[in-house]
Amino acid sequence: MLRPESGPYLFDTSAESWLSRNPAPPIRDWLLLHLRQHTINVAAVTVAERIRGYAVQSAIAPAQRRAAIEAARLEYLRLLGQVRPLDRVAAIVAGEIMALLPNPPTPPRRSHHLAESRQDRLARWRFDCLIAATALVARLPLIHNNPADFEAIRSAIEISPQRFPNLGPLELVRCASVV
Repeated sequence: MLRPESGPYLFDTSAESWLSRNPAPPIRDWLLLHLRQHTINVAAVTVAERIRGYAVQSAIAPAQRRAAIEAARLEYLRLLGQVRPLDRVAAIVAGEIMALLPNPPTPPRRSHHLAESRQDRLARWRFDCLIAATALVARLPLIHNNPADFEAIRSAIEISPQRFPNLGPLELVRCASVV
């Protein structure tokens, strides 16, 4: 179990989603204890992914669900903690990661019996690289819920530490280990 007072951490988009979908008392209690001492840190890319998600949901939702989706979007923005920028250094580090790993290490996701397009998978992969770079530059452990992708990034950084002077290693924490 990860101690809630340890931290701060950078929360990946998948971790934010996992935490919000799992209202089980141990998870909720861990998050509340963590928030007593730390703010939630997210990458600017995570905010972009979440806002895009709300927009896509709203576009395909029946009219009667759109108000609830908009309320959820506004609540997300209201509760948003520390947003870590994609600054010059993070952009350079992300470019190095993308050069080391030009292709996603995992197959496309399936949703509603449809496979994710190659374009969508590449975009999601690049977002993961940008989030990992943000965590490295901010020197924050990254809490995530997609180990295959982030473990590939961590391994690439460890194999080529000269490309990431004074930054590594990428510390990863799986969501399941918080409780």
